[in-house]
Amino acid sequence: MFSDISRDIKYQLRTGGFLIRVIVICVAVFFVVNILKSYFILRNHGMTPGEYNEVLKYLSLSSDLWFNLKFPWVWITHIFTHEGLFHLLWNMMALYWFGMIVEDFIGRKHIIRIFFQGALMGAVFFLLSASIIPWYAGHLTIAYGASASVMALLLAAATLSPDYSIRLLIFGTIPIKYLAAALLFIDLLMATQNQNTGGHFAHLGGALWGYLYILLLRNGYQMDVLSLFVENKRKLGTTAKMSVARKPKSAHKTEIISEDNLEEKLNVLLDKIKNQGIESLTEKEKQDLEFISRHKL
Repeated sequence: MFSDISRDIKYQLRTGGFLIRVIVICVAVFFVVNILKSYFILRNHGMTPGEYNEVLKYLSLSSDLWFNLKFPWVWITHIFTHEGLFHLLWNMMALYWFGMIVEDFIGRKHIIRIFFQGALMGAVFFLLSASIIPWYAGHLTIAYGASASVMALLLAAATLSPDYSIRLLIFGTIPIKYLAAALLFIDLLMATQNQNTGGHFAHLGGALWGYLYILLLRNGYQMDVLSLFVENKRKLGTTAKMSVARKPKSAHKTEIISEDNLEEKLNVLLDKIKNQGIESLTEKEKQDLEFISRHKL
């Protein structure tokens, strides 16, 4: 049984997409963290000892900027670290749902960028909250989890297609824009209370980046580095390569799709999806969207 499980995990890591790989890594880290926690608690007669907190600290982002610079891996490891079961379950389900929506619209390359860049923007907001919130003064706190990345993908999806319908267990089918607005409102409301304040600020940072990413993309900016501080402005259509899509033989013609008009085509398609929904696309428009996602985006 266990060998089969191990084989399935290796297969998913080898052949699965980016989202599946992130989920597998997060689940693996969750089990390792909680196995260590159980070990330390059993050894300490039912109490959570300082050794476990030290382990968690070196996986998490700290409110102390110098600590984060001294141990730079925490900028990445904190994204994949989850301690609570429901925290993990919500983040992984939401990551898959919203990530797949974004990937369907603009391609896998962009969900990778949004995922990591949204996490980094969330980290920046967490650090800012630690320096401006009065009750944080003089107290070290840590942050971990993929929530900022999830919020980035949610806002990216809602910005791409506000009326995209999603089905919720209690509320039924609703446009994704209402879910995004509700979660943003909750984070704004809770950010000023002494209940995971830094976490809520991180969510807001990730959400802001997801929204800005799509706006920048629509204006021809490709955020092609995993950094919030080094932005490479690269206009679509700067090369002279041409791609040819053949029509049926009976037409005896070829349709030439140039990279020079990819940006214009993408904006037209995204605007139509935003105003009328993805169902309004014709078969030709769906093929164009797939072509842009596969060959350019």
